[in-house]
Amino acid sequence: MNNTFAFKGYVGSAEVDTESKALVGKLLFIRDVIAYSAETPDGLEKAFREAVDDYLETCKQLGQEPDFPCKGSFNVRVGVDLHREVAMCARAKGMGLNEFVCHALTIAIQRPDRTIVEHSHKIQHEVVIVRPGHRIEQVIASGQPTQWETGYATH
Repeated sequence: MNNTFAFKGYVGSAEVDTESKALVGKLLFIRDVIAYSAETPDGLEKAFREAVDDYLETCKQLGQEPDFPCKGSFNVRVGVDLHREVAMCARAKGMGLNEFVCHALTIAIQRPDRTIVEHSHKIQHEVVIVRPGHRIEQVIASGQPTQWETGYATH
């Protein structure tokens, strides 16, 4: 069930007013309060579109910049401890804080009903140069060789 409309970058709600038995809505995510109503779902969508057009025209006539929803940045208050943990985790992954939060939010909206588990392996390779005459035991102590020859290791 979808209870929103979208038009010209604006989003509007669609709800039922149980007292008046009418369908009502308002523009979402802006500071100005713009409401509309109708008796049918089609009528409510039409009223929403008219409300957007009227809002934009009124702003134009008044010489004011219309408020636009979801400009792409917002402040989130998370507390000192969570802020520190997120910053440390982002750094450990080689990401900036903004990139890390955007990634986490993207995952959250793509899979809202699943638990996210990230799993990775860090493999460190050590290259050992074995010179003729060194015994295998000396090579094993410094790392795992990849090929074995009679009594000697090569890599």
